[in-house]
Amino acid sequence: MPREFRKPNFGKRHIELRFEDEEICVYATTTGLERLMTFCKSLLDNPQQGHIHLEDYEILTKDSLRGAVAVFVSNAEE
Repeated sequence: MPREFRKPNFGKRHIELRFEDEEICVYATTTGLERLMTFCKSLLDNPQQGHIHLEDYEILTKDSLRGAVAVFVSNAEE
């Protein structure tokens, strides 16, 4: 029987990362999605940066898992 969905309590934060039912879930406000796009664009423009730890920014909810966004060059791109 599926559990009842627990809506994120964003408060002044904008992203919540969860692991539920064998899935990584990203729940975000529109501001949170815009910030993720900014992080991704930063990594695309500066791949030597390697990764961004989301917990280093005041964006994750108090119930969120920690997380990182990283860039790697695939063999097809070399």
